[in-house]
Amino acid sequence: MNKTNPTLADFIKDVWDAKISILLFVVIFLVFAAIALLAITPRYRATMIVAPADGYALGDYASSVSEGESLNIPFWRPQEAGGVSTDFHRFVYTIKGPAAAAILLKDSAVLAGIARDGSFSQKADKWSAEELSAYLEKNIKVQVLGTTPLRKISYHHPDPVFASEFLRKIHLVADQLIRRDRRRQSESRIRYLKETLQKTLNPDHRRGIADLLMQQEHIQMLANLDEPYAAIVVEPPSSTPRPVWPDKALFFFIFALIGGALGYGLHHYRAQK
Repeated sequence: MNKTNPTLADFIKDVWDAKISILLFVVIFLVFAAIALLAITPRYRATMIVAPADGYALGDYASSVSEGESLNIPFWRPQEAGGVSTDFHRFVYTIKGPAAAAILLKDSAVLAGIARDGSFSQKADKWSAEELSAYLEKNIKVQVLGTTPLRKISYHHPDPVFASEFLRKIHLVADQLIRRDRRRQSESRIRYLKETLQKTLNPDHRRGIADLLMQQEHIQMLANLDEPYAAIVVEPPSSTPRPVWPDKALFFFIFALIGGALGYGLHHYRAQK
């Protein structure tokens, strides 16, 4: 081999001469890869697709309704850019927030499931809502599907059954939190509007207050319905049939590549002596 200006032919010949060393190290590293795969806990991916619920809460949009539109409230939708309600946006962030985490901490099944996740080593009796929220922020992924308002929520865990059930519980908790807050807000507004309506004599003012009151009563009706409030489940939670990590083919390929490179390097080092 020309040491001052090696050619491709020289390199190929050098690799061929190192074939025994390369093959030996490849086999050794493949054994290491197999041992590592046995030691690594596989992780499954659970996914769920959600969309904005029908019958959006109208409280944030009441000021944008022009005169006469309040008569069509049951069929009205927010005219936001992208056509997504603030309740749905809030849902996307609530699923990973401390408020939802505080409720999930009361579920022993959730605590037991998360404790089996090697990426979360804290003891169950020491978890706080903020710590669990940080775990959710790290492990719950929300993906926008194209240009639609649909969101794919995914979660990785060693237990595929728990992963699916956990997503289901997160959806329920976040949706109920938003429902509760909307119900309380509408009840407070309804009381105020009724009191104001009794004190108002001007017909135009009474008509405007009556419209606002009807909007809030509609919000309260939606909050009392036994159905998803902020986000509906388009595709129920389900887990992959096989682990998504580690990727065995990629794992073996990388270890074989490292072994081959070390085998060639060792042969080349000895040849230089």
